[in-house]
Amino acid sequence: MESRSLLALTLFVAVAADLPAQPAAAPESVAEIQNRHDRSLVRELGEYLIRNPKAEDRDQAYAALFNKAIEHDWFAENQEAAERYLKDEPEGPVRSLAQVITVMARAKAKRFPDALARYKELLQGLTMADQEEFAASFSETFATAAVAAGEIDVAAQVYQSLAAKFPDSAALKQKAETELGRFARVGKPAPALEAQDLEGKTVRLGDLRGKFVLVDFWATWCTPNIVELPRLQDAYKKYHGAGLEIVSVSLDDTRTAVVDFVKARKIPWVQLHNTTAGVDCVEAFGVSSIPATYLIDPQGTIIRLDLRGGALEEVLSKLIKAKG
Repeated sequence: MESRSLLALTLFVAVAADLPAQPAAAPESVAEIQNRHDRSLVRELGEYLIRNPKAEDRDQAYAALFNKAIEHDWFAENQEAAERYLKDEPEGPVRSLAQVITVMARAKAKRFPDALARYKELLQGLTMADQEEFAASFSETFATAAVAAGEIDVAAQVYQSLAAKFPDSAALKQKAETELGRFARVGKPAPALEAQDLEGKTVRLGDLRGKFVLVDFWATWCTPNIVELPRLQDAYKKYHGAGLEIVSVSLDDTRTAVVDFVKARKIPWVQLHNTTAGVDCVEAFGVSSIPATYLIDPQGTIIRLDLRGGALEEVLSKLIKAKG
């Protein structure tokens, strides 16, 4: 019996030795691990609520589900749960979170008039004092989605409604005025900017007439900018020959940080450092925070703001093709 077992083991080892080596699985990142666990959590919470619609801890379950959905922008796939909660618990304690889901699901589907109406309902239900921070954060999220889709009027109404809801908040009033000022630049000529790039050469936006120009305000310390960089590089590689120029304006404290970063990442387009450019580009464009981008058409008119992610490719593909 022992000899048979030894023979079987010997044969198994021999066969295994002849098998091709299996490639090692790529290691997950921390973000991927968290994402996978959060998706599992949301799925299990959703199933629990369907099985136990009257559970005593249903508000706790909905709160956890909605918070994770908002954190990851999983709006469309959780819209049904949010609509169900609003129907069953119209005055429930996590009503505002459910409303966020319904507003943003419509915004992501580009149903902006409907989304705006839902947004105004949400604002109306908030109290004056303890919900200001929540309202400001969510309003910025919704307005950002509207701006990326080219719905500038919707974004303007968001900030107008927010300022009207909290008239005693100096911070919200200032934020609304700043954003409305930026929105008003769309459809207007871009500033006649003349600045010195990192190599000391003069850059004039007027000299780029006849091309689409993306003015990108960024910094090496701004994580969203770094995440977006590969998309900018892809866009430049794809559309530069067809008429796209990029002018990046760094808000870093030191010029050296920008020079080193640009050299290490081999970024080919025009680079300005706002502090040493000889002109305040931030003030010229009315920038209040970064990331911020301004797309200028061949006639020198600002036509879009804050194009990032898939929105950048979508818009450029249509505009460059139309020009051709």
